[in-house]
Amino acid sequence: MKAIDSSQYELDLRDYGIILLKRKRLIIMTTFLISFLSFLFAFSKEAIYESTSSVKIEQSKTVAGLFLEAFSWNSWDNIATESEVIRSTPVVVRVCKSLGLIPQEISYDEIKESGKYSGIVRGIQGKIRTAQEGNTNIINIIVSSNDPVQVKTIANRVAEQYKVYHVYAKTNEARRTREFIENQLIETQKVLSNSEKKLQDFKEKHKFITLDAEVNATLNSLQAAQTEHEQVKRQAQETDMMIKRLEGTQISALDQVLSERPYVESAASVLGQLNSKLVELILSRNNLLIDYTSEHPQVKDVDEKIMDIRREMLKELKSQYAVYNDREKTLQDQISGIIEKNKNLPEYEVQLSQIQRDVHVNEELFSLLKTKYQEAQIREKEQADEVSVIRAADLGTRMNDKLWSTTFVGLIIGLMLGLIIALVRETLDTSIGTIEDVERYLQIPVLGVIPHIDMYEIKEVVSQNDEKDAKFEDLLGSHAHLITQLKPKSSVAESYRTLRTNIQFTNLKKTGQIILFTSSSLKEGKSTTVANLAITKAQEGNKVLLVNCDLRKPSIYKIFGLEKEVGLTDIILGKIPWKDAVKDITDLMMGKIRMDDIMKTPGLENLHVITAGGIPPNPAELLSSKGMSDFMEEIRKEYDMIIMDCPPLLPVTDAAILAPKVDGVVLVYQAGRIPRNALKRAKTHLENVRANILGIVLNDITAEISGYYPMSQYQTKYYGEDTGRDHGRKKEWMALLEKSIQKAKSRIMKTHVSMFQFFVLALSAILILVGFFWQKK
Repeated sequence: MKAIDSSQYELDLRDYGIILLKRKRLIIMTTFLISFLSFLFAFSKEAIYESTSSVKIEQSKTVAGLFLEAFSWNSWDNIATESEVIRSTPVVVRVCKSLGLIPQEISYDEIKESGKYSGIVRGIQGKIRTAQEGNTNIINIIVSSNDPVQVKTIANRVAEQYKVYHVYAKTNEARRTREFIENQLIETQKVLSNSEKKLQDFKEKHKFITLDAEVNATLNSLQAAQTEHEQVKRQAQETDMMIKRLEGTQISALDQVLSERPYVESAASVLGQLNSKLVELILSRNNLLIDYTSEHPQVKDVDEKIMDIRREMLKELKSQYAVYNDREKTLQDQISGIIEKNKNLPEYEVQLSQIQRDVHVNEELFSLLKTKYQEAQIREKEQADEVSVIRAADLGTRMNDKLWSTTFVGLIIGLMLGLIIALVRETLDTSIGTIEDVERYLQIPVLGVIPHIDMYEIKEVVSQNDEKDAKFEDLLGSHAHLITQLKPKSSVAESYRTLRTNIQFTNLKKTGQIILFTSSSLKEGKSTTVANLAITKAQEGNKVLLVNCDLRKPSIYKIFGLEKEVGLTDIILGKIPWKDAVKDITDLMMGKIRMDDIMKTPGLENLHVITAGGIPPNPAELLSSKGMSDFMEEIRKEYDMIIMDCPPLLPVTDAAILAPKVDGVVLVYQAGRIPRNALKRAKTHLENVRANILGIVLNDITAEISGYYPMSQYQTKYYGEDTGRDHGRKKEWMALLEKSIQKAKSRIMKTHVSMFQFFVLALSAILILVGFFWQKK
């Protein structure tokens, strides 16, 4: 028989819909799980609050500010540099002290050496970040923490302390300049006083009043040359001192050298630019050292850049120093030439000229220093307001408040993942789910399609008259399988009657026909199928015998509430005549099924049952014995139809032994559960023993598997029993809720979901609701 290539079957939209319905539990569970995990992730994240203060930085345009530019090598620091200064250790130390985190009396060096205090500083620095607002000169100070009040306080303190530090840095520079000039002024004043006193003494001693015009002109030239020589010599000394300090200072101490540099009358633009770059690099290095050691690659990279800038500065300073030396030599030669030219002047005139020259030089130097001293005093007293706080921080705003958006994203991802898993699962699923697939694959007809039985509804029917009767409590599950007797107008009962009709139209003789029911594996519902089929045949008026040939795990006796002993095993062994083992309606009435259920529909008196009896050690040998064959021949003469319930084909050989001896074999297949290969092997086993395969019954079909849900609704609505829904809803909501819970429990047990998993799902739902109300609060 030619096999059907399933790859030729193309899916349409309806098929995809059926797949989604079939795998709906998987999709729902995946979606819920991912959503719940996303919710837990977002819910468990610590709340982060942010607060922002803003400062505006402007270049000073005051006279003092212009003087400051002349006093300093570095020009106006750019926004990037100031952003680093805000997060620098000196500013953060001031913030920590203002917050009371570090005592005021602790020095900067003690803080650096203390692990406790340096850790506090690093902690505050880690909460601060800066950002330039567009292309403006406004810097936003952003503080992040888990305390909304703390971020507001820190943001405002950082802005305040940065402003104070900026003013201190600028005025401190002016103060150092003023102190340097003041010291020079005192020394120059002493020298001037001495030279003036010397001139006065010389005039009184030698009675000199003035010099003649020629001598005076010569002396003036000499005096001007000597004054310039002194200035150039002083500039050369200061430049040489700075060269030595730069050459002999480690990188870690460069910031101190720059802050303590001596007064320079006019800074070259090249040196000013280099100084700005050097300051910026030193600040960057100090910030890196907060988190890294001096051996870290990033720190080493900054060190290389600092060394390059220092080399360029030294090169520029040495170039200036060489210019000063050359000018000093030129002036010295000029002075020597003037002295040599006028060596024939009278001795007293020469002495007077020298004394007057010293006085004049000292007067000019004193006047210059006094002017600069006054300018430095003005700069020191006037604080240039270059930094202003334009926006104070407010109470922190939560930044990671994305609980429900994260949960929604998890919902979407879970839904997509669930769909993908469902499609992959369907692709890997080797079971057969539709009538068309079964008929194409096995090349045998489908005799019936049995829908899924709602066990809760059947149990409710069984127990509604006497719910507290303990006698029937343990057997409710078994009795509930007799749906054709308990709910004869249901769609499931109608499906069994359809199966009965289809079997009648097979090529079987009218009387004495023996039909064997088997399956490929365990728990596919063959016992339920044969029990209900036997009832429908009996209800039709046919004399039916149901024989339980499953001598390994018999279940027919449980379904009908009969005694297990005295059955087929005893008949085959010849212990009793087969008629003595037959159980009829009298036995059913004496059994565990209630009388009301037995009398619900007529025809049950036509049904006879032979149970399995005791479980023998050799079932296969008994079924293949002559006693079994004789028994089968005898019952053919007594009944219109004999239905045999046999074990599965693949695990044991019992069904294959009996298959050639019966008139027809029907396979029962639970769609969507058993692989198609197993069903194919079962059919092959039957063909190998030359069995007459009548067809196959698809059992336990759900709407999402079969796609025939509308037909089930049609049968229920127009031909099924009236469930009472059209006569009014239940008014007792507690009863309805209890019924829903019982239904859910029944479905959970059907899908093999443990009560622990059910409890986890319920707990998850409760946690989501708690999180929702917590967020609202």
